[in-house]
Amino acid sequence: MEEAAGYCNSQASASSIMFTIGVWLKTYPNPDEAVAAIQKDSMYALYQAGRERIDRLIKSTKILHSSIIGNLLQTENVFYRSTIVDGIKGFFKLYYPEFAAQEIHITADYPVHHLMERLVGIEFIQKYLECIYYENQFCAQFSAEDVHHLLCGYDEHYEQLLVNIYEPVLSAAIGSILSGRDVHRLEMEPSSIKILSDLFREKRRTEIEEILREAVGQLSALMELSEPLKRYLSGSLPQIAAVIENAVLLETLDRVFILPKYPENNRKLVFSFGEKMDDEKYRKVLEEIRQCRYLTDKKALIKSEIHSLADLEDVLLDAELCEEEILSIFSELNPAEIAALVKKHPMPSALDQYGLRESQIVLCECLQKFLAALPAKRRDLIKQAAAMLDSIEI
Repeated sequence: MEEAAGYCNSQASASSIMFTIGVWLKTYPNPDEAVAAIQKDSMYALYQAGRERIDRLIKSTKILHSSIIGNLLQTENVFYRSTIVDGIKGFFKLYYPEFAAQEIHITADYPVHHLMERLVGIEFIQKYLECIYYENQFCAQFSAEDVHHLLCGYDEHYEQLLVNIYEPVLSAAIGSILSGRDVHRLEMEPSSIKILSDLFREKRRTEIEEILREAVGQLSALMELSEPLKRYLSGSLPQIAAVIENAVLLETLDRVFILPKYPENNRKLVFSFGEKMDDEKYRKVLEEIRQCRYLTDKKALIKSEIHSLADLEDVLLDAELCEEEILSIFSELNPAEIAALVKKHPMPSALDQYGLRESQIVLCECLQKFLAALPAKRRDLIKQAAAMLDSIEI
């Protein structure tokens, strides 16, 4: 060791030297042969052999990294690309095996599914990228859109979460196989969770793992997966089996086998009722409307004096209008205005009616009658618009 240290005392730390020699000794098939090499060869020779091996590992790992980048899963998760592309590039830029062969320099934020061994330096990066390679290869069997919708089912803001993508994708694929759904779409339904719950209930972990292995066998045959990828999938099953066992006990299996979610189908709108006129002017206009004998005069006054839906809403509640008059005023409104009123004034339950003014109940009833009288297509459009209103600005 002194010989190697003497050679490198101005170039590398003792930890770096030890790591480099260790990289070479790991190439021997068993500890006895490694000990024999230490007894036979000088530390300098072992160090040089280790350095040459590190150089080969750097070269092969860079090739692996380029292969991954060339076929990277398209995902909105920010940690996925920032780690796999930018982070690993940063490692190669900063890595100096001559001085600090044991250093990693990066945090490797994005987690892989398999438990990582206690590795450092290029050995860690190589193992990490091997995991990424197989996980990316498996996820690439599915469309990026389907993976996106699956992850939205996990959390609609998954793009900002430090979450492994491969595990929910593999679990969903297995769940699809076991529940008879389309595995290529990762598309399960609530009924799938019931099927899986019945299947895994009262099963021991070893039994759960065996069920998973049979499912992965079907999956591998269906997708013609490579043998190395099959082995990686197989290595994931003990962890997933443990998660399933716990989820069955807690009745949270829907957090293991994720159902896709489609946020784009639930777009939200914001509607403003506009500004109200001052109280004195409103009281004056309201009194004029009340004094009008004919509906045509009331509507003409409303059109000339009422310029916001907020004021119109107050008039509908305060002007003591009859049902026919309210329905006639509704006919003058556009679908967005009707949708906003429906959203704000849904039909209350019998119990809820006790807390409402009579005019509020009449308004709710008139809205429902107005909708019922519309053609089905127009009625459905208004209801959909009301459901999409995320908030109403008043």
